[in-house]
Amino acid sequence: MNNTDRSISPSQRAQQLSKSQQTTRTATEKTTKTEELRADVLQEQVAVPVIEEELQVGKREVNRGGVRVSSRLVEQPVEESVMLREEHVHVERHPVDRPLQPAALDTFQAGTVELVETDEEAVVAKKARVIEEVVVSKAVTQRAEQIRETLRHTEVHVEPISAVERTNGMRGYEQYDADFRKHYEAGAYSTHGYAYDQVAPAYLFGYQLGTSQNFKGHDWTSIEPEAGKAWEDRNPGTWEHMKAAVRHAWDKVSGKA
Repeated sequence: MNNTDRSISPSQRAQQLSKSQQTTRTATEKTTKTEELRADVLQEQVAVPVIEEELQVGKREVNRGGVRVSSRLVEQPVEESVMLREEHVHVERHPVDRPLQPAALDTFQAGTVELVETDEEAVVAKKARVIEEVVVSKAVTQRAEQIRETLRHTEVHVEPISAVERTNGMRGYEQYDADFRKHYEAGAYSTHGYAYDQVAPAYLFGYQLGTSQNFKGHDWTSIEPEAGKAWEDRNPGTWEHMKAAVRHAWDKVSGKA
């Protein structure tokens, strides 16, 4: 035991041991978190839907027009001639001067003779007769119609790719580690007291975004809101401090840096 060890009391030595254990535990937790994020990268899935259209043929009623039948009363003046007989009684007196015959003595007494006049007058009556019928009906027929349509569907072709093709332009995370450390040392993180293990999850998250097929072909401006929300869900209140590291990793992996 050297002189330095003799000058440290047992309580101070216990405090140093506690701090060393706490530092080791913190480093282990950060390493575990980094491994979890790497596992997220390995578990990334892309679902390709296979879509097919089906033909559905139904029927509906369509108004094609029709007929409307209505009746109205029409008055029409008519004329007809009829012969009517009339009787007239005429009384005539003729002067006569001749002897009365014995046979006519019977008329020589009081009596009454009546002669009645009769006339004919027109009697008008109307009788309705059916002279025509208008019959309205519908005839139902059926016809076969050939439906021609084009249905679409997607075909998914699966082919294996070689390891060279898979890593072309998309190296593993470990191969970017040196660049990420260089960026960390040259930036503000090291000068503001951040350890590399504290910033490493941000570099890994940027790598994860850059290698994701969901964001392929996008620029940083379009994905930043979604990336920030995803980061804040796991690390509340730290996006503004860590987004520079995420952006650097994104640019590096996607070939923009």
